[in-house]
Amino acid sequence: MITNREDALTKIAKTPKGNKRAKLLMDDNFRALVLSSGANVTIYEGELKDASSIKDAISDIYIGLIQRKNKKGNFDGLGALGGLAERTSLEEFNKLTSSERRLLIGKKDDIILEDNIPVLIFDMNIIRKNNVMREMSEELADIGITDITINPSNMELVYMPKVKDDNYMINIWDGRGECFAITPYCHLYKDDSGLIDTIIKRANEQEHGEVAEYKKVSLFEALKAYGNKGQKHTLEDGRDAIKDYRYPHEHLASWALASKLLDNNGDRLLELAVEVQKSANHLISFERIARDTTLELSDVAKVLNISPSALEKMEKACAKTYKNKQNELILNKKYYRD
Repeated sequence: MITNREDALTKIAKTPKGNKRAKLLMDDNFRALVLSSGANVTIYEGELKDASSIKDAISDIYIGLIQRKNKKGNFDGLGALGGLAERTSLEEFNKLTSSERRLLIGKKDDIILEDNIPVLIFDMNIIRKNNVMREMSEELADIGITDITINPSNMELVYMPKVKDDNYMINIWDGRGECFAITPYCHLYKDDSGLIDTIIKRANEQEHGEVAEYKKVSLFEALKAYGNKGQKHTLEDGRDAIKDYRYPHEHLASWALASKLLDNNGDRLLELAVEVQKSANHLISFERIARDTTLELSDVAKVLNISPSALEKMEKACAKTYKNKQNELILNKKYYRD
C-alpha cells in the first residue's frame, strides 16, 4: 500500500500516460498523496445593457487575459492571472528555523504571520487568495509592472465542485521534476477603475517570461475561446494556442461570469449559447468542458448555477446550430462549385 508522495510519484511515472494514469488518480486517497492547488482571478469590467439581444446586452463586458508562453517560449494559450500554489509540507516546515520561516512569507502561500510568529496554515480560503496575489504580482512583473494590485477580499470564488486539473500529470509529465495533481480555485473580480486598460498601457515591450501579452477581450469572444482547431501554434490536444484558453476551468469561469451577469437565468443563457455558437467556427460543447475538467454535465450546471436540464438544452441547441451551419457551408460550396 502506497502511503507517501515519493512512492506515489514513482508509481505514476512508471504508469503509461493517459487512461491508466487517470485511473490511478480516480482514487481520492492516492490522489491526496500528490495533491496541490492552484488559483486564478478573472478581472472584468463593464455593465449589462438593456438590448434586444443577449449578445448586445453583454457587449460592454470585457475581461483581462494573458497570452501565455511555455518554458520553450512557445505560445501556450490564454488565461486569467494566476497559477500553481507554492505550498509547504509539515515536514519541510518543521525543519526550518523561525528566521527561515519568516523569509518564506509572501513566497509560500501557506505560511503567514500570526501574532508576529510564522505559522503553517491549511485553510484554503486563505491559501487560494495568497496564491492569486503572489502569482498576479509575479506575472505583472513579467511585463514590467510592480506596483499594481487588487483587494483580495473583493475576489469572488467561483463554485466549482469536484473540478480537477490533472492533465499535466496524466498526459504530459515524463517522470522528471516536480509534478502535482491540482485542485484549481477560480475567482472573479469586478473592476470599475480601468485596471485592464492601465495594465495594457503600462506593459512594456521587453522580452517577457511566461506572459507574452496582456489582452482586453470581450466576454462574448471569451465564451467561444475553447475548442478552436490550431494551425501554426497548437496545444498538446491540437487546440489553438493563441485563440483558446489553456485551461478548461478558466474558460468555464467565463461562462460562470456570463451566468452571474444574467442572473443565472437558463433561458437567457440558452439564447446566449446559441449566439456564441452562431459566431464560432467550432462546436461549443459543455460536455467537452465537463470531460476536460473531470466533471459530469450536472456539475457544470452547478458551476453556472442553473438546472441540469437548462444546460442540456444549451448543449443540444449548440449542437443543432453548429450542424445547421456546417450543412449550410457544404451547400454553399456545392452551389459555387456547380
